[in-house]
Amino acid sequence: MMTLTLSSTDQLASDFYPCVDCGWETAPGVRWPSEGRWAAKWIQSKLVFGEGDWFGLPVVLRPDQKRFIRRWYEFCPECGYWHYTDAVRSEATGGGKTTFAAAIEDVEMFGPPQIAPLSPNIINAAAGFEQADLLFSTAGIMVGGRDQMVKEAPLCGYAEVYDTEIRFADGRPGVMRRVAAVAGTNEGGLPSLFVADEVHEWGDLGDRKARVHAVIGKSTKKRRLQCRIPQKDGAFRVVKRGPGRILNISTAGFDVDHSLFGAMYKHGIAARRDPSLAPKLLFDLHEAPDDLDYEDPEHRRQAVIAASDAAGILWDVEARVREWDKPEFEHQEWIRYYANRWVDVAQESWLAAHPAAWGACKGSWSVAGDEATVLAIDLSLSRDSTAVVEAARLHDGRIAATARIWMPAKGKIVPHKDVSAFVLGRIKDLGGRFRGVVYDPALMEQIAEDIADAGIEPIEFSQEPSFMAPACGETFDAIVEGRIVHDGDTEFGSQVKAAVKRQQERGFTLSKGKSRRKIDAAVALCMAVEGLQRLEDSVNVLNTMW
Repeated sequence: MMTLTLSSTDQLASDFYPCVDCGWETAPGVRWPSEGRWAAKWIQSKLVFGEGDWFGLPVVLRPDQKRFIRRWYEFCPECGYWHYTDAVRSEATGGGKTTFAAAIEDVEMFGPPQIAPLSPNIINAAAGFEQADLLFSTAGIMVGGRDQMVKEAPLCGYAEVYDTEIRFADGRPGVMRRVAAVAGTNEGGLPSLFVADEVHEWGDLGDRKARVHAVIGKSTKKRRLQCRIPQKDGAFRVVKRGPGRILNISTAGFDVDHSLFGAMYKHGIAARRDPSLAPKLLFDLHEAPDDLDYEDPEHRRQAVIAASDAAGILWDVEARVREWDKPEFEHQEWIRYYANRWVDVAQESWLAAHPAAWGACKGSWSVAGDEATVLAIDLSLSRDSTAVVEAARLHDGRIAATARIWMPAKGKIVPHKDVSAFVLGRIKDLGGRFRGVVYDPALMEQIAEDIADAGIEPIEFSQEPSFMAPACGETFDAIVEGRIVHDGDTEFGSQVKAAVKRQQERGFTLSKGKSRRKIDAAVALCMAVEGLQRLEDSVNVLNTMW
């Protein structure tokens, strides 16, 4: 057991939070006691590296990995429970996350009695079969591999490694299993440890793969772990460690606001400031600082060093810095993989070549009261979202765009009466600024009747390619050139950046079928920009005639 004094640069808010299981509190400036020394010593003396340049060599832990292990095995000296039941570890690609997670699995399966519980049940999982097998096979190789082929492993012969399971060779209770979330089934049983690899690939909350994570994760809470520690007199001291635990590891993903790992990331950031939100969460994040200019090589250098402590050990810093200039390496992918920063512009997005363009359009504006303003409606007829985008031509030439978005309840459509009530209310509020409602008459029906009954002349807009292609092209140019300003609404931005191009004979449109998530606000934005342009063209024609 070790108890360490904290340095000012090595503190977490949770270090000073009392044990939520029994109320014990540590002394000021002193960390919780930890079994981490035993874990680190065991890993480096008993395990070997798996596939790669260091195959068969003893595992050597980096300082950042030792720090994580020290924290992960902190415990309460009063009740014995582990300090943390959940952990999120995130760093840039190539940082050895999978190997490190496999080592933790092995120490909790085969390791010292202070750590490995009675009848361990280790579940290692990933979104797909290939990644799940990588984690599982790495854990297996570290202890000798299939048929005890890895003779370099000190534990060779200690475990039996099968296709999807690892068990003790002497038949004692305990198992490590491989699970692929893509299968959509819960094969977890009652896990003592659940390790989820590359969680950014598990989809959004409520998706099938994310539900697998939820079900297995919930099963860990049904365990009450016990460690039996041998005593000098031959007896055992039983220590209760609390429920099973969950370790999530991943590189940053796409769309932090609509993904399982994005939810974990935001929760971890919040818990850093206020540990009462998640006192049992160990959040270990390695990411590039904010506000870097990635066009600057020195800033890229700072990014890759900050995003992983493997910099200069497992890979070359300058090689990653140079990767930015390769035409086949999308810049948003470089930022995600090498800076470990979240990006919300996928490779297929219409803004893929300009991933920062929408964010750069965020700003503020004021109105004098005479700015021409239109409302554009993209209405859902099934279980899609509905969006109304309000666009105003400001006196400085920019288009100020805001969105009201309705998400449907499960299995239902957005109530059209709610949409028409909102539209009519905004028309009243806008007063003399209002110039018209832009919509596709083929999709409106009831709302069109409500608008017509109010005496409002619609600006009809077919979503056929001959109408949409020019609108999409003009809106794209306006975003990239900074001629649009918005208020930073998260859902509005997510839908705009998620839109995928569909190439047409004369330009491109936006494809709802090819886009990963709902894009109705992006479609409505294009309609609004085109509607404003059409109004201005009409005024110009009239002025010319006059």
